[in-house]
Amino acid sequence: MTEKPTTPPVKKEPPRRRAIWRIGRGRSGGSLGLAIFVYWAIQAGRDVLAADGDPNNPMLSKLYPSEGKHGVQRPANAELEESKLWLANTLAQALEHNASLAIDMGGGDRVSEELASESHLADFLKANGVNPTFAYFTGPERDDFDHVYRIWESAAFKDGDAILFLNEGLFRSSVRSTDPFLWLKEDPRLAEMEAAGVRPIVFPALTCMKYLEGDDMNVFDVVAGKPKADGTMVNPLWKHMTVKWLEAFQHNIKEEGVAEWLP
Repeated sequence: MTEKPTTPPVKKEPPRRRAIWRIGRGRSGGSLGLAIFVYWAIQAGRDVLAADGDPNNPMLSKLYPSEGKHGVQRPANAELEESKLWLANTLAQALEHNASLAIDMGGGDRVSEELASESHLADFLKANGVNPTFAYFTGPERDDFDHVYRIWESAAFKDGDAILFLNEGLFRSSVRSTDPFLWLKEDPRLAEMEAAGVRPIVFPALTCMKYLEGDDMNVFDVVAGKPKADGTMVNPLWKHMTVKWLEAFQHNIKEEGVAEWLP
């Protein structure tokens, strides 16, 4: 009697784990961008933690509170030593739970730069099976990009994948047909970043955002069809625009081939 050939067991791939670190000035869209990446990860059933270390804008911790499955405690203050301790504990928590991580240290100060440089962040993450992604966020103002370029050139964030998100929502002109980043696309500094592997991606404008904020609603509740505080629903056009906006942003990311760089 011949023995049946045995099929070798399918090798199980390790879980995809990413740590994405937001870089850029305050109000550049970084917190919203990270919130979207966490939302997509949760929707796809991936383990992820939203690490809100931003002392000025607690958006992430409002959406993903520390008592929930995807939140972590915020640092007690914005001092470097406190932030360092918070980062160490947060990284340990993510490693313990085999989770990806979205890190928001806020924008406009040097604490995150000092932390990343001092801790050799990318080396630590890679040694523990986590791939680092550095997410730079810039608006169309030249000062916004000057800030981002200075940080990138300083090499505080190195040895990881890097994305430059061009936030069209910060364009101040009412003429939407104008490309707000046309000047940047002709700037040799952008070409320098691209030559080093940085991928620029358009973060589209959600032109009805002010109406959602006026209704005290976030984009995720709108997409989910949740009612406003008074029990009424958001204007259906605003919901349609929000859904299409998220789809357009995801399309831009997939088209650039960096979806695997997100949590």
